[in-house]
Amino acid sequence: ERGQLGQGRRLADDEEGQDDEPNENRTFEHALNVDNFYDPYATTSTKEDIYAPLLSPSDSKIGLISAGMNFSLAVTSSNLPYIWGKNCVPNPSFSASDFNIRSKPVEDSTYPRYVPGLPTNLQIIKVACGTHHAAMLLEDGSIWAVGVATDSPVPMWDEAVEILTPGIVDTSEIVSFQAGFDRTVIVSGLESGKRQVIEIQLWSNEELRQYGAVRPSYLDWLGQEDESQKVLSVHRGWMHTVVVTES
Repeated sequence: ERGQLGQGRRLADDEEGQDDEPNENRTFEHALNVDNFYDPYATTSTKEDIYAPLLSPSDSKIGLISAGMNFSLAVTSSNLPYIWGKNCVPNPSFSASDFNIRSKPVEDSTYPRYVPGLPTNLQIIKVACGTHHAAMLLEDGSIWAVGVATDSPVPMWDEAVEILTPGIVDTSEIVSFQAGFDRTVIVSGLESGKRQVIEIQLWSNEELRQYGAVRPSYLDWLGQEDESQKVLSVHRGWMHTVVVTES
């Protein structure tokens, strides 16, 4: 069954430090005063933030979901993307000039937070979470991501950025959409009947994001003319890659 975001459980500790008991029969609308409701599009937090965002019944139904090593990404049936987990949202109190070694640019989120930055007129059709990033494929073939950049340890959780421009991938021919350690791999069909495999990463450099799509060299050993050797999916780990073919 499809799950729902933002209903059914309080996430904060009570006065004795114990989690509140879940109540499956109540919603946040019944449990809280209106002053405690969150804007579904809220992207910042304070230490007093203890509840998931308030969503309508139609907005809270999950259409797409993916889990990475530290965080999860879900898209509601109304096309709203949310992320939650460890080190996955900007820390509003962080300052680069702050010498407090305990301060960090990102923080954990125990409830789903809205991911801004995507074109609101385009449907999200695929999602995938890697170790350092979360990727979203839109209906026009573009791919957007949030996470930590590959070229430098720059947290890029404030808003999604485009890492693959439209026109390269035919969304009607998508075979596989997978996110590995620090990169996303898309397998799609071509008019010739062959398979196109594209690997992209989240770069802090805008030019790299625009021109950084590559065909992985580890596919050179595959006989692309052999029907049984067509790539079905590619799965990236930290130290290894698994390629699945039609055979």
